[in-house]
This record gives sequence, structure tokens and C-alpha cells, in this order.
Amino acid sequence: MRAICGTEDASDVTVSVLLEGNGIVVNLKSKNKPLFGRLIEAAVKESCLEMNVENATIDVNDFGALDFVIKARTKTAIREALKQVNA
Repeated sequence: MRAICGTEDASDVTVSVLLEGNGIVVNLKSKNKPLFGRLIEAAVKESCLEMNVENATIDVNDFGALDFVIKARTKTAIREALKQVNA
């Protein structure tokens, strides 16, 4: 099951998490990808490590979110995905 968190408002991000796959795969869509793509991906992967998630496909659609927003949305989506798996 896929869990989604966030909005498409300015300065926000939508994060969709699917807890399967082989390793952490981040699919990023952002106008700021050339400038901040590596930092956004690092924030997502750091959140996965903090939540002990080793295998996930994560779709990120960025609308200018700051790193703490990206991390919070990612962790919330992971929590929701884990609830679905454990249900």
C-alpha cells in the first residue's frame, strides 16, 4: 500500500511512500531540482534511516519546501505506510 503526505501548496511537498523494493529509491519532481535536488534526496534518505526503513520507493513532488518540511512529510508518510503494513 502507498501512503501519501503533504499538499501542493507553495513551500510544501507531497511525499508518497511504498514500502517495497530493493534499497531506497527517490523519484524527485521539482523546479528546484538542478539547485537543490541532492539536498532534497539527502533529507528523504536521512528520514528513512532515522525511521529504520531500508527498502522503499519514495515519490517526492516539491513545491519549494524547506528541509525540515521535507523530513516531516517523509516521516509522516513512512509512519502511515508502516501502519498499513502492520494492519
